[in-house]
Amino acid sequence: MKKTILFILVLVGALHALIAQRYKTHTTVIDFNKDTVLDTLINYYEYGSACSGGDASIINGKTKEKLTLYNEGCYSSFMRLIRVPTALNLEINAPFLKVLKDTVLPKKRSRPDSSLNWLLSGSLSLKVVEEHPLFDRIAAPKTNWIPNELTLPEAYYITVSGDTLQKLDRPYGNYFNQEYTTAFLVYYPIADSRAQLANLTPIIKNTEYEIYKTSHCVFVKKGKMYKWLFISDSDVMGAPDRHSWQAINQIQLIDNYVIIHQDVPPDNVYNIQIVNIETQKVARLKFEPCHETMTNKRGMDTFEIRNKKLLFTAYGDPKVRIIPLKQLFHALDQF
Repeated sequence: MKKTILFILVLVGALHALIAQRYKTHTTVIDFNKDTVLDTLINYYEYGSACSGGDASIINGKTKEKLTLYNEGCYSSFMRLIRVPTALNLEINAPFLKVLKDTVLPKKRSRPDSSLNWLLSGSLSLKVVEEHPLFDRIAAPKTNWIPNELTLPEAYYITVSGDTLQKLDRPYGNYFNQEYTTAFLVYYPIADSRAQLANLTPIIKNTEYEIYKTSHCVFVKKGKMYKWLFISDSDVMGAPDRHSWQAINQIQLIDNYVIIHQDVPPDNVYNIQIVNIETQKVARLKFEPCHETMTNKRGMDTFEIRNKKLLFTAYGDPKVRIIPLKQLFHALDQF
């Protein structure tokens, strides 16, 4: 009996410890705006398996006004849009805004790097199509060829406002109004991918292109020039729920096109992405490629290229689907 009670107490204690690790709140009382009255900073952060984030609030000691910045998001996207309440942009509240930025934001950059440019231009050009016979998502990211090896930066943010904010607010939340005329776009690249970039060899190549990949990215080398081709992100072409789950699987290079097997766990299906290297257009097949056929016959674990045709099985269907590559590439280039 005593052992049972002890076990229950240990279990309860472990659960409390786990909860404590997932939620953190820190309070600081300082005169931030130098008006001789103490103000209160409350920093709350929550850790989750698929999403995380929190908020930082300052309570003005003199007026009791509460000003808050929220930094919340899911790991399936590398970007977060943090809207700034108009009151925080007032000159009188500048000391409070600085404290909140220092609390919830990484370092600032004046402009996006090439990888964030790919994500931004991809999300802003994204078209979700329902009637197309082959694709359900199509995007046209735009980045330049770079005359040096690609790198992924540490986390950073840029400030956006006006027309740029209105464009970004469409894919990131539809909250644009007069109360939020400024926002911070925060970019959180994956540390593992940054490390992988330093020691990569091409996984496939032809006479003109060399293709490289990390767990979540695909890029190309042409001569001495480099360019991003694909970054796995839920705001563009889909992504796994967690950064720790690898997204990029098989890649095939055919002339100036690449075909990518993108895993999106916890889903048991995967995505097939078609990319034109030169135009950077990317499209996702509308089918649900999968080895599960709902029969005794197991389907294909990944796609195959045979006789200039793409072959794969879709979820719940044992029949092998066959699409001519010429048809795929022509359909992509029509957009």
